[in-house]
Amino acid sequence: MRILIIILPLLFTLNNLAQSATIKGKVTDKKTKEDLIGANVLLEDGTGAAVDFNGEYKIKTSAGEHTITFKYVGYEDVVKKVAVGDGETYVLDIELSEGNQLNDVVISASKFEQKLGEVAVSMNVIKPDLIDNKAIVNPEDIIDQCPGVQMNENQVSIRGGSGFSYGSGSRVLVMVDDLPMLSADAGDVKWSAIPLENTEQIEVMKGASSVLYGSSALNGIINIRTKYPRNEPVTKINISNGIYLPSSGTQRGTSLNGGDSILDRSVNNWNPNTNYYVSANFLHSRKIKENFDLVVGGNYTSDLGYRLGEDEHRGRFNFNTRYRSKKIEGLSAGLNGNFNASKGHLFFLWQNADSVFYPQGLLDTATTTLTAYTSYRTNIDPYITYYDSSGNRHSLRGRWFSTINENTTDQSSIANLYYAEYQFQKHWKNDFTTTIGVMNNYSTVDSELYGNHFANNTAGFIQADKKYKKFTFSGGMRIEYYQIDSTQTREYSKLFRDTIGFKPVMRFGTTYEAAKYTFIRASYGEGYRFPTIAERYIKTTVGGLNIFPNPSVNAETGWSAEIGVKQGVKIGNFQGFLDLAGFMTGYNNMMEFTFGFYETNGQPWNFQNPSGTLTLNNFGAQSKNVENAIIKGGEISLIGQGEIGPINVTALIGYTYIDPRSAGTPDSAYLETFSDSPDILKYRSQHLGKADVQMDYKKLSLGVSTRYNSFQANVDQTFVDPFLGQIILPGYTDYRNARRTGDMILDMRFSFQASKSSKVAILMNNVLNREYSNRPGNVMPPRTLIFQYQFTF
Repeated sequence: MRILIIILPLLFTLNNLAQSATIKGKVTDKKTKEDLIGANVLLEDGTGAAVDFNGEYKIKTSAGEHTITFKYVGYEDVVKKVAVGDGETYVLDIELSEGNQLNDVVISASKFEQKLGEVAVSMNVIKPDLIDNKAIVNPEDIIDQCPGVQMNENQVSIRGGSGFSYGSGSRVLVMVDDLPMLSADAGDVKWSAIPLENTEQIEVMKGASSVLYGSSALNGIINIRTKYPRNEPVTKINISNGIYLPSSGTQRGTSLNGGDSILDRSVNNWNPNTNYYVSANFLHSRKIKENFDLVVGGNYTSDLGYRLGEDEHRGRFNFNTRYRSKKIEGLSAGLNGNFNASKGHLFFLWQNADSVFYPQGLLDTATTTLTAYTSYRTNIDPYITYYDSSGNRHSLRGRWFSTINENTTDQSSIANLYYAEYQFQKHWKNDFTTTIGVMNNYSTVDSELYGNHFANNTAGFIQADKKYKKFTFSGGMRIEYYQIDSTQTREYSKLFRDTIGFKPVMRFGTTYEAAKYTFIRASYGEGYRFPTIAERYIKTTVGGLNIFPNPSVNAETGWSAEIGVKQGVKIGNFQGFLDLAGFMTGYNNMMEFTFGFYETNGQPWNFQNPSGTLTLNNFGAQSKNVENAIIKGGEISLIGQGEIGPINVTALIGYTYIDPRSAGTPDSAYLETFSDSPDILKYRSQHLGKADVQMDYKKLSLGVSTRYNSFQANVDQTFVDPFLGQIILPGYTDYRNARRTGDMILDMRFSFQASKSSKVAILMNNVLNREYSNRPGNVMPPRTLIFQYQFTF
């Protein structure tokens, strides 16, 4: 009997082993023969595996007949039926065909690849061809072409979520490869550090995104994804030369209120020699042997500027590496890096409304508002990724981001950010995916401008995504802890009915596929943003404009809700999505720089018991929690590509309307800082129109870009009315009153494909030579002629 007890389980085990089988193979692109890393291989019961970094998959299963589905986002599914014998290893290699434009792939929405139509929030994707076609030198210029996005100088706003905050803080989180690129001190975007030449695509996600990405994702995210090599080596070289043409002698003047007036503005032609810029970048990508990928790129730009005394000279070098282990299946690791150095002179305020291209104080070092600077930006990003035999993904990523600013105005700063994040992602049966993760972000700042400080940010998050029939559900939660020096997170929780030491936020959304390529969506997300070191501790003066510290400013919170429909469209072979969305965003304790009277240490001036004589040195701006706000609006966009007759058409078109209002009862002193209407938020254009259309016919291409920003109903009152005899921006009142019609900017381009490996182009930006500003005192470039040369081999 004892022998039977021992033998029977053994026989059962041996029988199971005898019934086992293995199915393995490679999954590649049918056209390019590239490995489709991350593709899903699923059996009829929902189990399966993911394609590893060698393009291979392996499934251990029972012997017998099986139905296998091969899936990869952006490609057509392939279904195969196979019969596998006992103990057999069945080799099945599959080639997948790329889908159409309606199958665009994004990752940012849920940290794994999804079809754009299945995403529950509004997203736009900018492809690298548009970057090349527009001869983009500065990344913020291509971001400004995206529907619903507005650039106020170097600060980005999505659907009116931000105004102008004087270079400190951002409600939009800018990332490169899912890792933050906001500086540790000011929390702003260092656009020159973005490796534009090494961009695979740019994903713009609109609405609160703090659950997955943390603080600063209050208004949305912009994620720049970099390239990895294909099977064949590729080298690209792009050279452009821009010439700033003279500003018009009949620019809009200041003599007529409420419209476009004409006035001789020849004084703006300050330079007898035409100024220009030159920019060159390169990219080389290749696979070395079978398991090592290498991408290197770089850029050099020398810009003499279009304003007196302004210039910039910068160089950038970046690399991506990836090593795929031969010994440990599914394991890869790498090190990415980017180094940027720049020097020049920064323009801040104009001299007068009749000399907008002259710096205030001109070139005299004792009076000028020009700032001579040298800056260095460095990021080093190690990472390890492991796919186990069930297709689960483990990811450990890090970033060291260093910003060094040196200047002549006692505003130098050295800031270091150390970021680490671990993620575990599991694809369960029946199209259910979970993502969990933890992160830590530690920063140090050594600065003349802010003093010496440190910050620490720790968070954990969970996200779940489920497809059920025609529905896609998504939801998640994040818990965040933040500390600057001795100040730690203290937030009131309705759930706990008490003040707690961490901040929880949630998001959820759903998409319903009403018909093929017709998607109806709804989403709600919460967001928050902790004050940056700069917002709390900055103390400086620029051109008579004083900035005061405020160590007691608190975090701001918000939420966003959206309903929308995304409809696939097809005209001939042109395919794309027409998207219509209605949205609402709310903010509590919104942080803004607010003008008023302050002590030198940032405390409010005590008019009842003053500490001394009130002077202009006590007047300036300070970051404060000023109000609650509600932003309502709607957006319609069309994105697509394909042939209409013999012409290949690519389109990115959108219109956005926002109604940005103060909510509740704002402080009366704050309302006095508004230049016009007391309830429209400052520095917002209520109407935004964006369009870029390119038409390709054989070797010829013609492209047109337009951007429309309506008049900003409110700016800071300080710029409009003199105070105590002090005029911060001479002539601005009349200048603003003569420009209440908004601005339409037109760019055009023409290119010729000279050979398979070379293309030449001529472009003109601001064709109509429109004089326009993106903030008070900052007039944008005049008509600019650009020559571009591209080589690919």
